[in-house]
Amino acid sequence: MIVGERIELIPLAEEHFDLTLKWINNPNLRVMTGTRFPVSQYEHEGWFKARATDKYNKTYVIRLKGESQPIGLVGNAEYDYINRITNLFIYIGETDFMGKGYGQETLNLYKDFCFNEMNIHKTLAYMYSYNNVSIKMFEKCGYILEGTLKSHWFKDGKYHDVLVMGALNE
Repeated sequence: MIVGERIELIPLAEEHFDLTLKWINNPNLRVMTGTRFPVSQYEHEGWFKARATDKYNKTYVIRLKGESQPIGLVGNAEYDYINRITNLFIYIGETDFMGKGYGQETLNLYKDFCFNEMNIHKTLAYMYSYNNVSIKMFEKCGYILEGTLKSHWFKDGKYHDVLVMGALNE
């Protein structure tokens, strides 16, 4: 368990399967996560098992400290062990908990975990230019814009830029 001031991160476990499937099939979340199409239970099983057992690409459930109800997910992907770089992702799946600072606390906690426990040198995040809430949150957590992938993501009949934001372990 990774413990913060108001939240704690616990390993992804079987009891989280149905809830994470519900979250990823929420159209309002999918548009921000890059999951283009609704996800079947069969497809989710493959993703879930891989994420729950991966040695370096970890996924944790976010919950309020001392509570049992999960409110979201945080993790890393595409871990590059030579350059010590990984991509972070985060989302609050329970809408009642959005906009209360839990995402920012989680991101800072997980970024510190990556730097201090996983010996990662740099964390990256890719986000859509229309996701202003996430862009501001990552900036508050010390991420800077490193680049823009122009017209990189097709959604709702038009192309959108994808921003690449990064934070160094200095």
